[in-house]
Amino acid sequence: MNINLSPALDNFVTHGVRDGLFVSADAAIEEGLQLLARQTKLKQSFTVTSEDELLEKLDAGIASLDAGQGLPATQAFAMLRNQSR
Repeated sequence: MNINLSPALDNFVTHGVRDGLFVSADAAIEEGLQLLARQTKLKQSFTVTSEDELLEKLDAGIASLDAGQGLPATQAFAMLRNQSR
């Protein structure tokens, strides 16, 4: 597969390989696509198409908390900060 990158992205990949951030251009693109796939999956898990679906997800979350499966707020916010980077 051949891809064409914008000059800015091409420069980013080239410098990333040169500076050791990536082992190769292929590795840089693969890592970027893995992040995009993870982000897409995460967004889909928070998307609802109806009020009923939203209520089901809220009920499931409350049941999870009631079962002791929750996280301390500081840990949850730290995880969210790390995911958004």
